[in-house]
Amino acid sequence: MQGDKIRMPSAGQKALSVVLGALLGGIMWRFRGTHGYGGSWGLIAVGTAFTLLIFVFYEKSIKNGFVLFPVLAISMGLTVTGWGASNGLLSGYIYSTAEFPGEGERVLLFSQPRALIIMLLTGFGLSCLFGLFAGTLISEREYKLKDYFIFIAVFFAVSYLTKATLSHLLIKAVSPQIAALFKEGLVAAGKTGSPWKVYMSHFDNIPWGKKIPFGRAYFEVIEHISHAVAATALVLVAKAGYRDGKTALFSLIFNLCAAFAITAADFFNVAGTGRGIIAAVPKLAPFARNNWSMWEFCTGFMLGLFLMLILAVMSGKEADEKAQYPVKSPKMRLAGAFTAGVYLFATVPVRAFVMRITQHLENRGVIESESPYDIIGIVLLTAAAAVPVFIKLKKNIIDKNLPAPVDGTLTDFSQKALTAYTLTAGLFFIFMPGGVLYELPWGKGIFGAAASPEYIVPAVVVCAFALWCAAGVATRKRL
Repeated sequence: MQGDKIRMPSAGQKALSVVLGALLGGIMWRFRGTHGYGGSWGLIAVGTAFTLLIFVFYEKSIKNGFVLFPVLAISMGLTVTGWGASNGLLSGYIYSTAEFPGEGERVLLFSQPRALIIMLLTGFGLSCLFGLFAGTLISEREYKLKDYFIFIAVFFAVSYLTKATLSHLLIKAVSPQIAALFKEGLVAAGKTGSPWKVYMSHFDNIPWGKKIPFGRAYFEVIEHISHAVAATALVLVAKAGYRDGKTALFSLIFNLCAAFAITAADFFNVAGTGRGIIAAVPKLAPFARNNWSMWEFCTGFMLGLFLMLILAVMSGKEADEKAQYPVKSPKMRLAGAFTAGVYLFATVPVRAFVMRITQHLENRGVIESESPYDIIGIVLLTAAAAVPVFIKLKKNIIDKNLPAPVDGTLTDFSQKALTAYTLTAGLFFIFMPGGVLYELPWGKGIFGAAASPEYIVPAVVVCAFALWCAAGVATRKRL
């Protein structure tokens, strides 16, 4: 009946969701950084896992249900940025990356307060669309599918407009050193024109920027500033345009938490480098060779923890009755569910699987480097997986005329899918070629060697994965 209230998860269930969010975020963000994921693909894998976890606990209050699932999952991969140069700035140094003619790579001192600002900007815009969309799940306002595409359009419009204009002024305020060094690098590389003119000639092309001394840093910071401005625009549009203060506040808090997470975890990258407060802290031996991996794990751990904590606090105890939206035609629902299902649950993990296998074969000399076998394998396995997916969806949507693509509740589907999805990622990370077990020095004093600093971080990730699996059993008992 209209106006009825829906009970939200209990305090115990919310506490469990926070624990699971932290563990899931840590392991999936670390898996994201391994071969086969990476970039937007890896963030979509993280977004899929986070979305399933949210649906497990908050399914009763989620409007649009399955329709929103792919939008939320994919949104995390839409805002991916490059951070290969930025995350080293807190060490107090900046590297030219490209070499100066007759001089080689140049290394200069860099202001740590400005490095801190850059890292915070990086995190603020990192997953801003996902944070906004997650906020709409517990909002009292009714959002339709077109509204989410409006938000996506706003993000990209503001981001690209800022990259072409305002960011080149803001970078001089945020980091005049990077702007000056890039200008110097252009002269050394024989390029004419201002940094803005050169950037516009190679718009948003970070790979090209890497060829110019200090170009990678300039292109990356321009992107971070632009995404942070776009993230702010999303908050304002939700607040002023949609008059949804709850979603706007959720988005703002999530972006601030993401900024803190990626910056705080950067401790593992810069500790022990000797300059500044953070860099002066000695780096523990177990993390001397695993700084990047630990940064990834801790970033995801904190991001998952904050995400589920914000949901737990802001969702309250009750929610308004879910809106009843017009049901699309069976053919449209089949097309949408099939496309989303194949992409998220077949193409993304299949790509990780195939690329690990082909990399292993390349390393052993079985196939040549840069061979097309990875593309062929991805296409064939995706097509093979698409057949049973289509048959199942057709049976449910066309033959049975079910309102949802699966025969069961959204919670039940999310629990099963989340288990399968993360177990698959764990299989790739631990057992497949290039994985943890594959890399252990079998037959060469394995227990002593495995306890060496080189294997500490993989051990942390594997233990977190085991804890997540154990906690997942408790989830089924609590829901």
